[in-house]
Amino acid sequence: MKERKDLWKPEEDQLLEETVLEYTSNGDSKASAFKKASSELGRTVSACRYRWNTAISKKTDFAAHEISSNNSESQTHETSGTIPPENLTQVIHFLRNFAKTQPKSVHLKENKRLHEEQKHLKLQNEQLIRKLKEKEEEYTNKLLQYEEMASILKEADQLLKQESVEDKRAVH
Repeated sequence: MKERKDLWKPEEDQLLEETVLEYTSNGDSKASAFKKASSELGRTVSACRYRWNTAISKKTDFAAHEISSNNSESQTHETSGTIPPENLTQVIHFLRNFAKTQPKSVHLKENKRLHEEQKHLKLQNEQLIRKLKEKEEEYTNKLLQYEEMASILKEADQLLKQESVEDKRAVH
């Protein structure tokens, strides 16, 4: 059984937040994130869930809301090229969390999978092209053999016709 710890340190909050954001951005459940965080923090799953629901998710939701609501403000500042200092700290916080969670994002995994699939398909295409060339050569050789056989049969037929004509002349 895990030992009870009452006070949460900022680094524990950060680890919990990063773990939950990483798991949810990858499409996993919060429950699995709480399980992972509990093993890393030495706390119970329910303690992690409670901490997330009471402290961290509200802070994360607030930061996301602030960033989205300040978009209109930052758009007015785009013309001057400056960002107000209070927004800058929120942007830095957002980008740090974004950078930590996004390298394992669904899009990057899909991109990597598609690159692997592309490599596989290129190899498969090269193999099929080689097989096609082999079959074309084989077809050309068989066609030449067929034409030679047809030519031989045609000559044999003509010889037989000549022979039968000569036989008829000899009988008369």
